[in-house]
Amino acid sequence: MTASPLDLIRFQPALLLWATCQLPEWVRGKLDPADLVQQTLLEALKTPDKLTGRPDHEVLAYLRRALTNNLIDATRKFAHDRGGDLSPEVIAQSSVRMADWIAANHTSPSEGADRNERFTRLATALSELPDSQRIAVEMRYLMGMKVNEIARQLGKSEGAVSVMLFRAVTALRGVLTEPDA
Repeated sequence: MTASPLDLIRFQPALLLWATCQLPEWVRGKLDPADLVQQTLLEALKTPDKLTGRPDHEVLAYLRRALTNNLIDATRKFAHDRGGDLSPEVIAQSSVRMADWIAANHTSPSEGADRNERFTRLATALSELPDSQRIAVEMRYLMGMKVNEIARQLGKSEGAVSVMLFRAVTALRGVLTEPDA
Protein backbone atom coordinates (compact mmCIF):
# COMPACT_ATOMS: atom_id res chain seq x y z
CA MET A 1 0.00 0.00 0.00
CA THR A 2 1.27 3.45 -0.83
CA ALA A 3 0.17 6.51 1.05
CA SER A 4 -1.58 8.41 -1.71
CA PRO A 5 -4.79 10.40 -1.26
CA LEU A 6 -6.73 7.79 -3.24
CA ASP A 7 -5.41 4.99 -1.04
CA LEU A 8 -6.23 6.77 2.20
CA ILE A 9 -9.63 8.19 1.25
CA ARG A 10 -11.22 4.75 1.44
CA PHE A 11 -10.58 4.77 5.20
CA GLN A 12 -12.53 8.01 5.62
CA PRO A 13 -15.95 6.47 6.47
CA ALA A 14 -14.43 4.26 9.18
CA LEU A 15 -12.42 7.15 10.61
CA LEU A 16 -15.42 9.45 10.59
CA LEU A 17 -17.45 6.89 12.50
CA TRP A 18 -14.56 6.40 14.92
CA ALA A 19 -14.28 10.16 15.50
CA THR A 20 -18.04 10.50 15.98
CA CYS A 21 -18.00 7.69 18.55
CA GLN A 22 -15.09 9.09 20.51
CA LEU A 23 -16.03 12.76 20.48
CA PRO A 24 -17.12 13.68 24.02
CA GLU A 25 -20.66 15.04 24.16
CA TRP A 26 -19.65 18.32 25.80
CA VAL A 27 -17.40 19.26 22.87
CA ARG A 28 -19.64 18.13 19.96
CA GLY A 29 -20.72 21.66 19.07
CA LYS A 30 -17.14 22.93 19.09
CA LEU A 31 -15.37 20.25 17.06
CA ASP A 32 -16.39 18.66 13.78
CA PRO A 33 -15.39 14.99 13.45
CA ALA A 34 -14.92 15.47 9.70
CA ASP A 35 -12.29 18.15 10.36
CA LEU A 36 -10.39 15.81 12.67
CA VAL A 37 -10.49 13.05 10.04
CA GLN A 38 -9.25 15.43 7.36
CA GLN A 39 -6.41 16.59 9.61
CA THR A 40 -5.46 12.97 10.34
CA LEU A 41 -5.43 11.98 6.67
CA LEU A 42 -3.34 15.03 5.75
CA GLU A 43 -0.83 14.19 8.46
CA ALA A 44 -0.66 10.60 7.20
CA LEU A 45 0.14 11.86 3.70
CA LYS A 46 3.12 13.75 5.13
CA THR A 47 4.66 10.53 6.47
CA PRO A 48 4.09 7.95 3.72
CA ASP A 49 7.01 5.81 4.93
CA LYS A 50 4.96 4.76 7.97
CA LEU A 51 2.21 3.31 5.78
CA THR A 52 3.90 2.10 2.62
CA GLY A 53 3.82 -1.66 2.25
CA ARG A 54 1.55 -2.18 5.26
CA PRO A 55 -1.61 -4.29 5.10
CA ASP A 56 -4.91 -2.43 5.32
CA HIS A 57 -5.66 -3.48 8.90
CA GLU A 58 -2.33 -2.00 10.06
CA VAL A 59 -2.96 1.22 8.14
CA LEU A 60 -6.41 1.54 9.69
CA ALA A 61 -5.03 0.87 13.17
CA TYR A 62 -2.34 3.53 12.62
CA LEU A 63 -4.91 6.05 11.35
CA ARG A 64 -7.29 5.36 14.23
CA ARG A 65 -4.51 5.92 16.75
CA ALA A 66 -3.47 9.15 15.00
CA LEU A 67 -7.11 10.27 14.96
CA THR A 68 -7.46 9.52 18.68
CA ASN A 69 -4.33 11.59 19.36
CA ASN A 70 -5.73 14.48 17.30
CA LEU A 71 -9.01 14.21 19.17
CA ILE A 72 -7.25 14.33 22.53
CA ASP A 73 -5.22 17.37 21.45
CA ALA A 74 -8.30 19.17 20.13
CA THR A 75 -10.39 18.51 23.23
CA ARG A 76 -7.60 19.77 25.46
CA LYS A 77 -8.02 23.18 23.82
CA PHE A 78 -11.50 23.35 25.32
CA ALA A 79 -10.63 21.79 28.68
CA HIS A 80 -10.18 25.05 30.56
CA ASP A 81 -13.78 26.05 29.68
CA ARG A 82 -15.16 22.92 31.27
CA GLY A 83 -12.50 21.79 33.71
CA GLY A 84 -13.24 18.14 32.97
CA ASP A 85 -11.08 15.03 32.89
CA LEU A 86 -9.63 14.53 29.41
CA SER A 87 -7.62 11.37 29.88
CA PRO A 88 -7.53 9.00 26.89
CA GLU A 89 -9.60 6.57 28.95
CA VAL A 90 -12.38 9.11 29.46
CA ILE A 91 -12.43 10.04 25.78
CA ALA A 92 -12.42 6.40 24.71
CA GLN A 93 -15.43 5.61 26.94
CA SER A 94 -17.82 7.22 24.47
CA SER A 95 -16.98 4.52 21.93
CA VAL A 96 -17.86 1.68 24.29
CA ARG A 97 -21.47 1.53 23.03
CA MET A 98 -20.20 0.06 19.78
CA ALA A 99 -18.57 -2.81 21.64
CA ASP A 100 -21.53 -5.14 21.23
CA TRP A 101 -21.05 -5.38 17.51
CA ILE A 102 -17.41 -4.58 16.93
CA ALA A 103 -15.18 -5.16 19.86
CA ALA A 104 -14.28 -8.30 21.58
CA ASN A 105 -11.04 -8.56 23.49
CA HIS A 106 -9.06 -10.19 20.71
CA THR A 107 -5.33 -10.31 20.81
CA SER A 108 -4.32 -12.14 17.66
CA PRO A 109 -3.50 -10.15 14.51
CA SER A 110 -6.13 -12.00 12.48
CA GLU A 111 -8.85 -11.21 15.03
CA GLY A 112 -7.75 -7.58 15.13
CA ALA A 113 -7.87 -7.44 11.34
CA ASP A 114 -11.34 -8.99 11.39
CA ARG A 115 -12.53 -6.40 13.93
CA ASN A 116 -11.12 -3.57 11.79
CA GLU A 117 -12.84 -5.01 8.73
CA ARG A 118 -16.20 -5.19 10.55
CA PHE A 119 -15.75 -1.61 11.78
CA THR A 120 -15.01 -0.46 8.23
CA ARG A 121 -18.06 -2.34 6.89
CA LEU A 122 -20.26 -0.73 9.55
CA ALA A 123 -18.91 2.74 8.78
CA THR A 124 -19.44 2.24 5.05
CA ALA A 125 -22.95 0.89 5.57
CA LEU A 126 -23.82 3.85 7.81
CA SER A 127 -22.52 6.31 5.24
CA GLU A 128 -24.84 4.78 2.62
CA LEU A 129 -28.00 5.33 4.70
CA PRO A 130 -30.17 8.37 4.00
CA ASP A 131 -28.94 11.27 6.14
CA SER A 132 -31.98 11.30 8.44
CA GLN A 133 -31.61 7.58 9.18
CA ARG A 134 -27.84 7.80 9.65
CA ILE A 135 -28.19 10.69 12.08
CA ALA A 136 -30.90 8.88 14.05
CA VAL A 137 -28.76 5.71 14.26
CA GLU A 138 -25.71 7.69 15.38
CA MET A 139 -27.72 9.50 18.04
CA ARG A 140 -29.37 6.31 19.33
CA TYR A 141 -26.62 3.72 19.13
CA LEU A 142 -23.40 5.71 19.15
CA MET A 143 -24.36 8.54 21.48
CA GLY A 144 -26.79 6.51 23.59
CA MET A 145 -29.68 8.96 23.28
CA LYS A 146 -33.27 7.90 23.97
CA VAL A 147 -35.92 8.01 21.25
CA ASN A 148 -37.71 10.94 22.88
CA GLU A 149 -34.44 12.93 23.03
CA ILE A 150 -33.76 12.20 19.36
CA ALA A 151 -37.30 13.24 18.44
CA ARG A 152 -36.89 16.51 20.31
CA GLN A 153 -33.52 17.25 18.68
CA LEU A 154 -34.72 16.38 15.17
CA GLY A 155 -38.11 18.05 15.56
CA LYS A 156 -39.98 14.82 14.76
CA SER A 157 -42.47 12.67 16.62
CA GLU A 158 -41.26 9.70 18.64
CA GLY A 159 -43.17 7.42 16.27
CA ALA A 160 -41.40 8.88 13.24
CA VAL A 161 -38.02 8.41 14.92
CA SER A 162 -38.88 4.82 15.85
CA VAL A 163 -39.84 4.04 12.25
CA MET A 164 -36.66 5.73 11.00
CA LEU A 165 -34.53 3.67 13.38
CA PHE A 166 -36.34 0.45 12.46
CA ARG A 167 -35.77 1.04 8.74
CA ALA A 168 -32.14 1.98 9.27
CA VAL A 169 -31.38 -1.04 11.44
CA THR A 170 -33.17 -3.32 8.97
CA ALA A 171 -31.08 -1.90 6.13
CA LEU A 172 -27.85 -2.19 8.13
CA ARG A 173 -28.66 -5.74 9.17
CA GLY A 174 -29.27 -6.65 5.52
CA VAL A 175 -25.96 -5.18 4.39
CA LEU A 176 -23.88 -6.43 7.30
CA THR A 177 -25.17 -10.01 7.21
CA GLU A 178 -24.62 -10.50 3.49
CA PRO A 179 -22.12 -13.33 2.92
CA ASP A 180 -20.13 -11.18 0.47
CA ALA A 181 -19.93 -8.22 2.86
